[in-house]
Amino acid sequence: MVGLPVAWAAFILVSTLTPAADMPVTPRWQLLSFDTAAHAFVFGVLTVLATFSARRQRWLAGLRWQAFSRVFGLAVGLGALVEVLQMLLALGRHGEWSDLLSDALGAAAGTAFMWFNRRFWQ
Repeated sequence: MVGLPVAWAAFILVSTLTPAADMPVTPRWQLLSFDTAAHAFVFGVLTVLATFSARRQRWLAGLRWQAFSRVFGLAVGLGALVEVLQMLLALGRHGEWSDLLSDALGAAAGTAFMWFNRRFWQ
């Protein structure tokens, strides 16, 4: 069960650290940028997958309720790592605070979703 969140995290790293020249053109939306929505979505999915996985692990049996805060913290940490790597590596991409905020909002939404639906998947 750990494989799916790890694979999704790898997808996030590959898609956010791909050189800018190799990225497809993204659509322009009026109200909200596609980039902002994409960041929030992928980090929301990450927290849903990781929380579900963490709460199912036997070795975490005593820490089941802490899974929410730990997964949220790790997701935001991954978002921060991505932004720092985008600034440090010569990829033609830019680390931005707004992307980190979008990552954190998506992680918060995924964590809240799992918290409010926890009785259905315990």
